Order: sequence, then C-alpha cells, then structure tokens
Amino acid sequence: MKGCLFGGLKIFAGLVVFVIGYIWLSFYDVHVRYRLTVEVQDADQIKAGSSVVEASYSIQPDWLWAGPSTHVRIVGYAPTVDLGENGLLFLTFVDATRTPDQERERNRQASCGFNDIGCLPFAAYHKPGVNRDFSQRKVALNELRRQSGPRDVPFAVLPKLVRFRDINDPHTLAVVSPDDLAASFGPGVELKRVILQLTDEPIAPQPENWPQWLRVKHQNTEFRGYEND
Repeated sequence: MKGCLFGGLKIFAGLVVFVIGYIWLSFYDVHVRYRLTVEVQDADQIKAGSSVVEASYSIQPDWLWAGPSTHVRIVGYAPTVDLGENGLLFLTFVDATRTPDQERERNRQASCGFNDIGCLPFAAYHKPGVNRDFSQRKVALNELRRQSGPRDVPFAVLPKLVRFRDINDPHTLAVVSPDDLAASFGPGVELKRVILQLTDEPIAPQPENWPQWLRVKHQNTEFRGYEND
C-alpha cells in the first residue's frame, strides 16, 4: 500500500514538473533592442536626439484562446531633440492618429500588425511584422534579429510626435506632423531622418534635457516605457 502511494506521489510530482517546465518554455518574450535617432534640420544645422530602447514581443502557445496581442512592451525613454528656443521634439511610444489615406500609406510602408513602436524595426528593415499567430510571430522575430546596420524609418509609420508650447506646463502638449515641423516650430525646421539600428548597447538613460515634472518616475506613459529591470 505504501509502495503504491509512494509511486503515485512520484508520478504526480513528475506531472507537476512537466507542466511547470512546459509553461516555462511556452510563455516567454523575444527582446529586440534598437537605437532610434531623430535628425532635424534647424536652419543651417542638423540637430539630433537618440535613445536605445528595448521592445518585448510575447510568445505563447498558438492554442491560447485569447490570441496574439498587438501591444509591444517597451523599456526605455522617448528620443528627444533639443531645438533650443523652439523647445523639445519628442518621438513618443504612442500610436499616431491617422486619416484613412495616412493609414493606407502606413500599411503600404509596413506590413505589420503590432502597434507603431513595435512595428518600427520591421518597417526599417523591410520585414513583415506577423501577428496572426505565435509560431509565425516567432519566425518573423528571428528573421528580424538577424538584420544589421542603420536603416531609415518611413515617416508614415512613426508613432506620435509631440512638443510642449510651454515646457514647464504639461497641459500645453501639441501633436506635431512629421511632414510639417515648420508649422509647429517655425520656418526652417524640418524632419530629415529617423534612423533605426539593432544594437546590443545598454538601454539609454533618461534624457537630461527633460523638464523636472517629466522626470518623475512612473511607468507606461507616452514618453517612457517600463523602467529598466
């Protein structure tokens, strides 16, 4: 009797270990780290802001009833360009608001089912950002991670660009068109390039030119992703 009980406990323990191991191997994130550099023509100067961020794409079993999510978890800080008296330009982590024509152009430039910030590396390296099921997502991410070198990001796929009319007042936020920076910053200001490059560099620290109210630590805003664990 004791032998049967002991044998049953061993089988149960083995099943528990198997289930835990299966879950451990089936639910994980694929991390893609990249440097984003925003270059702006300001009269006769090129001014730039750069940030290294890390995007985490979840991988789960295809049978999961909820299906893949389009949300991508970001660790890092929004690239910020200091335009002197004209203020700061931020490339945020929030999806841009688009007209139907702009949405069609975005889809033409990037075959990608993730949110804007998650699609950036796929758009830069001209790879499909598959989101239909987890096995296809894993293949697409493995292909993406084999890429190298700096690439220009099409403006049509960029997340929301913003500025503050008064940098000390968070209520003065205004959306900036990537195709018409002069409308927000004045004549002679133009978005020249947004460059993306996969990298193993450390995640960039918080920009030193951020105002104090924006430097307060909290997660998941349009200017910062999750804190670097």
